Amino acid sequence: MKKRKIQYLLLSAAVLLCGCSQQQEESRGTFPEGVEMSTEATAKPAESIEITATTTLALTTPPETEKGSAVIAFAGDTTQSDVFAEATSWRSMAYPFEDVADIFKGADISFVNLETCVSDRGESEKKEGLGFRTEPEYLQVYTEAGIDIVSCANNHVRDFGMEALGDTFMNLTDYGIDYIGAGNNITEAEKLVTYEVNGLTLGFTACNMINMNPTWYANDERAGLNCVDFAASEEYLSLISEYDRKCDVLFVSVHWGVEYSNAITEEQEQFAHLLCDNGADIILGHHPHVLQPIESYNDSMIFYSLGNFLFYKMDDYAGMTAIFEIEADKNGFVSGRLSPVFISNCKSNLLDTDDEMYGEIIELCRSISEPYGVNITPDGGIEPIR
Repeated sequence: MKKRKIQYLLLSAAVLLCGCSQQQEESRGTFPEGVEMSTEATAKPAESIEITATTTLALTTPPETEKGSAVIAFAGDTTQSDVFAEATSWRSMAYPFEDVADIFKGADISFVNLETCVSDRGESEKKEGLGFRTEPEYLQVYTEAGIDIVSCANNHVRDFGMEALGDTFMNLTDYGIDYIGAGNNITEAEKLVTYEVNGLTLGFTACNMINMNPTWYANDERAGLNCVDFAASEEYLSLISEYDRKCDVLFVSVHWGVEYSNAITEEQEQFAHLLCDNGADIILGHHPHVLQPIESYNDSMIFYSLGNFLFYKMDDYAGMTAIFEIEADKNGFVSGRLSPVFISNCKSNLLDTDDEMYGEIIELCRSISEPYGVNITPDGGIEPIR
């Protein structure tokens, strides 16, 4: 069963101390609903307690819940705009993710990048063919697959203007999907979303480093994205340190890098390390539309680019991707695996192990990640090289 966000209510216990008189009355107890007291039970008189000014009553405090581990599933860029929505309309809302839904649903928390606005309003601000808009009803594709949270920190969420951007937040909320990286103001755009799972607090936040048009920035009075400039990132890094203190495992999603390149930039690597130094445990990167290295850095794991997952692709190479799962505990990354996926027919197709492309994706991830301290096993296991 999925673990959802939990709000805690702290209950106060009242202690009733009774002195016994010489003529002891029958002891009466109140039992929780559904608990029966045997009719043969004999009430035992309570012992007398002398209350003085120095009497100390020892109250037993329940032990803190032992923290276990959680499974998180995540993938890259997704949309349900244009041809994707058309393909879905011919079949069912379950169609685009039907191959991978069991993985998403089997995880405690599932995440993807939402590379589109969600609205039926507005005009595209992009060149023809580069503006992406998803009709609200197609968010059911995400709920059918069991996706809990999406990043809106990308260069397409505001493609159809401010009204469509606001609609995106409203529609995601209506469908019960959490979002990070953008919002109706800067406080909402840079927010931390937390989940309680098996005694662990998992935190998610996101930022954008692409299309740094000032009109896309959220501020105190304007909706927009949480845009971070690497050269002036001190304030955001301080915020990451604050968020680290509020959760056991902190996930930071970042939109960055060079499109259609498996190589990371110097800026990506430097900023990733700064994020980890300030408390990020797992970094989830996107924007390049292809897979990039996984790095083991100190006690953190960096997924520089998760690639496409249900998105437009220039060629089949950009359709070769994966869905990722990791297990995390209070110390961060425990173990992980990737399952190769190929995008075709507007669907995320989970590949069989005997498929030639399965091996190609495994080998690609292994070859680009090994220099960064991570081994990918033939069955998709993700192992830091110690």
